[in-house]
Amino acid sequence: MRADRKTLAGYMLAGGAILAFAVLLGFALVRLWETEAETRRSIADNMLWAIAQAHSAALMLDNAVARRVGAVPGDADIALRYDILLSRLTLLSQGPQARYMEELGFAGPLSAHETAVRGLEDALRGLKRGDRMPAGRVHEVLRPLVADLGRAANRSMVRQWDATGARRDAINAAVTQVIVSIVAILVLGAIICLIMVRALLTGYRTQQALRREQDMREAYRSFVDLVSHQFRTPLAVIDSSMQRILRQGEAMPADEIARRAGRVREAVGGLARLIETTLEGMRLDDGEPEPRKEPCDVAAAIRNVAARQGELTPDRQVDLRLAADLPRGLVTDPVLLEQILANLLSNAVKYSPESEPVGVVARVEQDRVAISVHDNGIGIGEDEQGLVFGRFFRSKAASGIPGTGLGLNVSSRLARLLGGTLELSSRQGVGSTFTLRLPLVVSTETDAA
Repeated sequence: MRADRKTLAGYMLAGGAILAFAVLLGFALVRLWETEAETRRSIADNMLWAIAQAHSAALMLDNAVARRVGAVPGDADIALRYDILLSRLTLLSQGPQARYMEELGFAGPLSAHETAVRGLEDALRGLKRGDRMPAGRVHEVLRPLVADLGRAANRSMVRQWDATGARRDAINAAVTQVIVSIVAILVLGAIICLIMVRALLTGYRTQQALRREQDMREAYRSFVDLVSHQFRTPLAVIDSSMQRILRQGEAMPADEIARRAGRVREAVGGLARLIETTLEGMRLDDGEPEPRKEPCDVAAAIRNVAARQGELTPDRQVDLRLAADLPRGLVTDPVLLEQILANLLSNAVKYSPESEPVGVVARVEQDRVAISVHDNGIGIGEDEQGLVFGRFFRSKAASGIPGTGLGLNVSSRLARLLGGTLELSSRQGVGSTFTLRLPLVVSTETDAA
């Protein structure tokens, strides 16, 4: 139930983040569009230009009339100036320009001025040198027009400044909102990416855990089948031998009794090793035990293991080559060390012909003690050598030979527990060499003794 709630919360968080991402992105786009539209608004600029043009046309017409009456040399095309002024006034009195002039408070005066200017046409048509009265009338009409246009231009400029400031503030606010939205979008994008990565990792871990569980289930199923077979084989040997002894009784020769007793003992020893290896694997699965390190005589430990193996397989030859400088006080766990060597030596005997000896070589290599167990047995193919220390692994060449596939796995894990390594060198059909390397840490008390 708790996992379902976490999953639902994760989906809700991801959905909310995606929704917020979309909303913020849409808001940022709208604000950018509004900002771009705001920068294109230039009515005030156009109106200021139109008022300035009308103001200039009025001044130029008044100047042209003064030149004509006073016979001042220069351009004095009064009709052209008059037509230009009328066109400027007509522009200001129509459409959006008329509404703008009304907002400035000059719509009424502008209409009156336009009417008055149109009434000057007759006075301007026959204007000659010395016609001061018509010129005075023109001046009286144009003077208030010029003044009102000047005031209108000033008001338009002030209004333009205010509008520009407001537009700049609006653009700044919009830009700030867009920047904040973009930052929020980036944060939400990072959150969404994090959620997706976590979801992918969770899915990957779930798949890995499921695959490991399936592999483990299959491995344990194979292990149970294998162990049941391995138990049945020595029990069958024991049962067969004991039945034969019971049936023949005192009639059975002493050497036959000894031979069958040896077979029983060998089967019991195999059962004991099988049980011990299985239990050791289970103990390691429950948690690696803390090694009890103490001074250990390496040569004596090897001889003890070889002697025990000789009791189990008295017909097999074990050659020992132990260097003279082997430490008598190697700091390690003697019990775990002997267990590793017993596994290696037992495997060497098991997987090699009865006529071939098994060799154990121990030497010192710089800061390590190396113990190699060699056999001339079936060997391991190169394609399987990387799997040999895996749990329940059994080589294809070992089919038909009793074993659980736990011995080398346990030995490798125990070697790491002691701070060492267990390495393999093998050629199929030639033999195998397993080398245990342990740190060369020697007890000073033993050396002093």
